[in-house]
Amino acid sequence: MKNILIIIFITLFYTLNVNASFLNVTIDYNKNSNCKLDKQILKNEIYDYKEFTADQIKENQDRKINISAIKSQELKIIGLSDFFTNTPNGAIFDTQILKDNTILLRVLSNDEKYSESVFINKSSGEMLHEITTNINTENQGKEISFYTCDMS
Repeated sequence: MKNILIIIFITLFYTLNVNASFLNVTIDYNKNSNCKLDKQILKNEIYDYKEFTADQIKENQDRKINISAIKSQELKIIGLSDFFTNTPNGAIFDTQILKDNTILLRVLSNDEKYSESVFINKSSGEMLHEITTNINTENQGKEISFYTCDMS
C-alpha cells in the first residue's frame, strides 16, 4: 500500500509541478491528529535511498499536527516541521490540495533550493512527508518519512 502511495504522490507531484501555485482547496477543514512514524528513507551523500524503521531512528518523534484549510484560499499544516509551521516570507506555496480523501501540500523556499511536501490519505491516515534539499544539484538530498495518523 505504501508503494502505491509513493507512486501516486510522485505522479501528482510531477503532474502538478507544471502548474505553479496550484490551489484546489474544496472544503473548510480543521483537524488535529496524532501521527506515528513508521519508517524513513534517506538519500544523501552517505545513503542512496536507504530505508530505516522507526526503531532505528534516534529522533523517532511522533508528531501532533494541525491541518487547517479555508476553502479556495489556503492550506496549512502545523507541527510536522519547522518549515511548514513557520513558513518563511517569500516561500512559494507550489501546490495546495484538499479534496474528499486527499491532502497535498508542497512549499518551496524562495530560492527554490529546498522544498517540503506532504501527502495525506484522510480515510486511511497514511501520511508521506518528503524533504528535498539542494534541488537541481548533483548533491540533491531526500528524506521521505512515512506516518500513520489518527484521522478519526
